[in-house]
Amino acid sequence: MLHQISWYTYAVSVLFIIAIYYLYVGLTFYHAEIQGFMDKLLGRQPTLKSSGRGDLEFADYAIIGKAQADDITFVDQEELSFGPPDSPDEWPDEDPTSAILPSGNSSRLVGDFSEMVSEVKTLIRVINESGESKENFEMLFRLIIQKYPSLSGTDYQRQINDFLLDEGAAQFPFPLSDADLANYWTNED
Repeated sequence: MLHQISWYTYAVSVLFIIAIYYLYVGLTFYHAEIQGFMDKLLGRQPTLKSSGRGDLEFADYAIIGKAQADDITFVDQEELSFGPPDSPDEWPDEDPTSAILPSGNSSRLVGDFSEMVSEVKTLIRVINESGESKENFEMLFRLIIQKYPSLSGTDYQRQINDFLLDEGAAQFPFPLSDADLANYWTNED
């Protein structure tokens, strides 16, 4: 039987089988790339890929293009400056102390303040929705104060008290005064 098949017929059939195999693999696994190449070749706008539900579409092409490394300059290590100048003559014209960042302690206070304001907002909402008593409000507010003891006696205490009086006191089912809040901060039973 092998004598009846010529080398030409054998080569053509092997090439035909290989072409069918690569056509199948290409269409199965590289459909999107082939479609993008054909769109570029024919000058059409590339199609958009969409997610499963069709609510999010992705461009099939690069949106911003390739990064180009033109006009890059290098700076010597000696020219870099990461701190205050070595001599007072190099300070800028403005007050040099204004450029100094706050210490880690005050940045921690700012973080504590923002967290406490968030908890006070939640407390206001809970008291207004549930109609709790003044005693329950006092207990919950003291718990918040105990969580942030570093704010006691600072300007942040005054800001929190003002926020509480401005935002929540009018809506509470009980009267709340500045003296009550000051008492909550000082008398921690």
